[in-house]
Amino acid sequence: MSLPFIVNFATWNVCGLSDIDKQHTAGFDSERYGLDIVALQETKVRNFSETILQNHYKLFMFEQTTSVHGGLGFIISKRFIPYICSWTQISDRLVYLELKLPAKTANKPPCHVRIVNCYSPTLPRSIQNPAIIEQFYDELNVSVDVPSRFEVFVLGDFNAKLGKRTVSDKENGYEENMGKYGVGRRNENGERLLNFLISNKMFATNTAFKHSSRHITTRTGTIKDRKSKDGKRRYYSQIDYVLCKSRSKVLLQDSRAYAGSKLNASFYTDHKIVCARLDFSQRNKLYKKRHTPRTLR
Repeated sequence: MSLPFIVNFATWNVCGLSDIDKQHTAGFDSERYGLDIVALQETKVRNFSETILQNHYKLFMFEQTTSVHGGLGFIISKRFIPYICSWTQISDRLVYLELKLPAKTANKPPCHVRIVNCYSPTLPRSIQNPAIIEQFYDELNVSVDVPSRFEVFVLGDFNAKLGKRTVSDKENGYEENMGKYGVGRRNENGERLLNFLISNKMFATNTAFKHSSRHITTRTGTIKDRKSKDGKRRYYSQIDYVLCKSRSKVLLQDSRAYAGSKLNASFYTDHKIVCARLDFSQRNKLYKKRHTPRTLR
């Protein structure tokens, strides 16, 4: 088995995954886009399950104790299954995997990686009950508290708009936390997410690369519009993110959304796949002192 130097981590709100055909379609979509680990939100499944899909990818879905409207899961590629060490569920809204990736040479230590999957409360719920969003970020802070040499990636539906980076953001040094290709205006949940990024020295990867707008926005919503033929008007937002440590930007090759999944065509989800591609062969650069730090814009 080849060592996984180029890896693809993704987040995807699937809007329900109890249907068997939908599960297999999600697996084939993951293979089609070359995704190694996909963090799933809104599976709407109550009980824990572990399934080998038709393409031999593995699907984990975790139990819910307080609701049936959320639910978390992972789809893991064939080549990554051997590197999974453990999983830990903190709550209905947060679970993480731990991986051990082999080094390029046998005499080097492996790379320890934690993959966090999270599903944040929506903005209306956060405003209505601030304790829910505070608990979510308390748990999220616990999940990223790892030894310094661990790599941490947070994949999730944050229901938060970081928005387009402003001049003020740049003056405040937020280039270390977000790129210049965000969309729209920051909302209250976006402020919470930005504070989390700052306090944990993390970076929103899918704000860092220039792509067409359809590959930057992550969700398609609708509002009533009497002037349109179907009485609805679509709007597009960026609320799903893949986060990495700020120091780990040297590993990033690309990060973007994919809008053409078979799952969306055959079933329904209003969210796109959001993926980050990383080159772990560049991991040695994480520990070398650099006179001029790399800045992704």
